[in-house]
Amino acid sequence: MIKANLGDLDDINLTDNLPANNDVLTYDSTQSSWIPKKPTTSGASNPFVIDLNRWNIKNDGTESAATTKGINDALSWAKSQNITHCILPSGTYALKIDNTSFTCILMQSDMHFEMTAGCILQLETNSSPWYRIFSLKGVTNGRISGGTIVGDKKTHIYQLGIKFVRGGVNADGSLNNNANSIRSEIVDRYCNPGLLKAFRLWSISGVTASGYSFYQYKDTVSNSTLVGSRTNGQFAPAAPTGRGWFAEIENANKMVFAIDITSSPLSDAQIAQITAKVDSQNYTHEWGHGIELAGSNNIEIDHVVISNCTGDAIFTSWLEYKLNPTDYTQEQMGSNIYIHDCDLNHCRRQGISNAGSTDVTIINNRIHHIGKADDGVTEDGTAPMFGIDIESMWSETNIPTWRPELNQTGLELNTRIYIRDNYISNNSRGHFVNADGINVVLENNTFEGYNVGGISSYPNNLYVKYLNNTIINCELVVKGDNFVNGAICYNGNIKIADITGAVISNCQIKNGLFYGSSIYGYLGTPTVDVPTSTFTYSSPHGMGNGAKISFEQWVGKVPTGISVDKLYYTVNVKTNSFQVSETLNGTPVAITDSGITGFNISRFNYGRCYISDIVVERDWRNDNTLSPNFQLIMTGGLIRNVTVKNYEIDIRPLANYVGRPIQIDGVTLIEGGANFEGCNLTNSSFTRSKTGILGGDISLGTNDARYTRKLVVDNCTFQNVGINYNGNVTNNRSTFITSSIGKADNVNMAVISTSYLEDTKINLHWLTRDKSMTIARCIFKNVTADTNSNTRMIDNISL
Repeated sequence: MIKANLGDLDDINLTDNLPANNDVLTYDSTQSSWIPKKPTTSGASNPFVIDLNRWNIKNDGTESAATTKGINDALSWAKSQNITHCILPSGTYALKIDNTSFTCILMQSDMHFEMTAGCILQLETNSSPWYRIFSLKGVTNGRISGGTIVGDKKTHIYQLGIKFVRGGVNADGSLNNNANSIRSEIVDRYCNPGLLKAFRLWSISGVTASGYSFYQYKDTVSNSTLVGSRTNGQFAPAAPTGRGWFAEIENANKMVFAIDITSSPLSDAQIAQITAKVDSQNYTHEWGHGIELAGSNNIEIDHVVISNCTGDAIFTSWLEYKLNPTDYTQEQMGSNIYIHDCDLNHCRRQGISNAGSTDVTIINNRIHHIGKADDGVTEDGTAPMFGIDIESMWSETNIPTWRPELNQTGLELNTRIYIRDNYISNNSRGHFVNADGINVVLENNTFEGYNVGGISSYPNNLYVKYLNNTIINCELVVKGDNFVNGAICYNGNIKIADITGAVISNCQIKNGLFYGSSIYGYLGTPTVDVPTSTFTYSSPHGMGNGAKISFEQWVGKVPTGISVDKLYYTVNVKTNSFQVSETLNGTPVAITDSGITGFNISRFNYGRCYISDIVVERDWRNDNTLSPNFQLIMTGGLIRNVTVKNYEIDIRPLANYVGRPIQIDGVTLIEGGANFEGCNLTNSSFTRSKTGILGGDISLGTNDARYTRKLVVDNCTFQNVGINYNGNVTNNRSTFITSSIGKADNVNMAVISTSYLEDTKINLHWLTRDKSMTIARCIFKNVTADTNSNTRMIDNISL
């Protein structure tokens, strides 16, 4: 057998292209030489395992600069060879951020970077407010999989302590021995490139100087290396804005501060004790990300563990700022991002921030302990500290953005986001928030652990759906026109707020609350100025010109000239008043009287809240301490098929409400009390076997004589409960078994008709107002009545 080195052969060219694993030799007739050639099989089926020795990469946690450079060099070379799958072997890799880009690993397009089991990438301690361990800027068709990425949260440097000596700095940058001045030690920008990018020097105790000077140099400090200086530096925190550098880091990397202490002389001992604070204008350091995507498309991130970043585990956004808004393209917004089977934990700011990209899928991830220390309790983060945050902040950019709620055309940001089968838990301030995403679906996720933010989406975002999620010891906040179908809550709550068309159905709540308010668009009764046809409210109404409104007269009567059948538009709007027109921007409608007080004006679509098939329960109640765990304030709206067990129900409108009744159909209350006001209540059942609530279990209507709104009760069953008729109540076709009937002594009148009463007590002897109560055409069986003439009994039958 003949052995030879290929490089020793005359007809082989290894100069232009070195061979690698799996390369073959092919004859190039133009060179008259054999050259390395890639196999014909695809790079995806023949992954390239990065040779650590060849690229000077250490996997023992040492030599961060060389290791970072080696990984990037290997990826760049693989890209040049059309390799599409690179594998990093197991081991611990120390990484160092670049001084200018604040990036460790630059991902290439059309490449899968795989970290094998046991592969740990550990970011070296740094002081930069910004960093990205992996940067995908404008990358297309990329994948990162496997391994563990660890940020520097536990050792990160947020500020510097700078020592001073006696002496100053001359205008030319040379140092002097001025006794009335102090100057800092030399500050090295290379050691703290990010923190010093926009630096702030804080005021120093015992020094009364009005400001400071600073001098910047290249490499060394002398008059020949001075790059620039300023004598007008102002101390933080009074001056919150940071100061910058006169050149790029390679040309301006040293700095000295100088302070005139003439007004506050210091001894040498006092000067030696100074440790001045220097930090960054961006002092929160919340932009240190594990993986950052900027304007990237078709990206997959899977089976990666990311922890302890000073910002987010994963951050995805649009590419870069354009001076001319017309230069933005849809591709630059980023799209088709797929994040699955990852473990994202203990980062300071967020688990995932989706800050612009569209068509994003987030499936089967664990996102937990964001903003928390290793003990799982101590908060060590920076706001918002959510598991997932969808927030492009489009309104603060110059990107022409599509916003359907504003009838605004443009580019899509944060559109079509699908979040499924994730376990999101124990995050410091919130689990999920959608600030401006459109068409967002959350399905079959589990959210666990109390925090103030819970799970929510801002009310103006369209097409937000919550489907079959589990909520444990936290809260889902339903806003706007959110669609909720299926939720299981254990020690968890569902809250409604800022509702403008929400549908909520098929929810089970155990040991939790269903509560909140739905009052959007209801304005109430105005003061009317007939000569000017102006409607005025005591507080701002919040509408602009052209708002669509309607008039109703459930109580009172609208002014002559106004029709309850017409849609009107606001015109001549002021903060607390407006006129109305029958056409947009049309002539104000003239009225001839002020109507009868009690009518209301509302936005034409108020009352759009639809709640159905809700169960709120606990296994047992030890006493009758009031626990209204189904508690709603509503203006209009519809509630159907609600079951509450061992808790109270409280459903009422605003105190001065004179609008459309709340429609309630099919309430089942077991072992609890209830309060209903301003409602039409039908097909409901109220039963209990335990001792009732002192003073009565069921309250119908309000005892406040100022409010004359009607309460209609139809086809309901009351068993072993006490019912108080406090308001203007009409109760038809109902059944009373072993119950008691009472009424407040007020001007309101109540009626019970065509009902069945058995083993029931009527306790109305204290009524003092004529016709206060009427019981007509009912059937009595073993009924005890304690009444006087103020209760009318008409055509009742006793069995």
